[in-house]
Amino acid sequence: MALIAMAIPSLSQTIVPPIAEYRVKGGGVVELRNDGDVPLAVIVEVKGFTVDENGRMAYVELDPMVRVELGASSFVIPPRQSHMVFYKAQGQATPYWFAILATFTKAVPVRNELRVNIVLPHVVYVYQKQALKKQDVQLALAAGQQAGEYRLQVRNLSPKASRVETIECKGFEKKVELGGMPVFPAKSRFLELDTGSAAAHDARCKVSFEEGFSMEVTPATN
Repeated sequence: MALIAMAIPSLSQTIVPPIAEYRVKGGGVVELRNDGDVPLAVIVEVKGFTVDENGRMAYVELDPMVRVELGASSFVIPPRQSHMVFYKAQGQATPYWFAILATFTKAVPVRNELRVNIVLPHVVYVYQKQALKKQDVQLALAAGQQAGEYRLQVRNLSPKASRVETIECKGFEKKVELGGMPVFPAKSRFLELDTGSAAAHDARCKVSFEEGFSMEVTPATN
């Protein structure tokens, strides 16, 4: 039996920014950086995506009601340089969202080296003109399956899209602070929070939205 040693290449690349947000009209630029010492070939494509109630993301075909034009779809980035890709997006209705996926690989394959592709996303949200309001959202905080865990539900009752900026829970055994997440039209998002038990009678979680308003919720009582 003959054994062939395969080296695994080390690639170094960055996409900036990873997330972009627009209102009504979408269009901008994404920077693809080659931080390594070898040239990288890049292929750029546009995909739609879905996010389930637990935050799992899956890529799908782009909504036929959404059109995205890319300034370039394939090119080579020399070492220690970057390439800018401009794009324009138009949808028959807002809100809508999509991802620009950049696939990086070595421009020149190396003998006996495993070919590795690295895919990085630039996620775009195009919001409607009308801002999300407090009355559009419901919060619920229930005990989780494990002791010391709580399950937070953020429910969007409206056809609007928005974004949670921060989530902060106080009055529990552990203080919890979480970053942002998207809020999709007429959908719920659930988060498992490892807060420990409620240590104070005023234990609560505060959810802040990018429109500037915040909402608080306390643990449900049986």
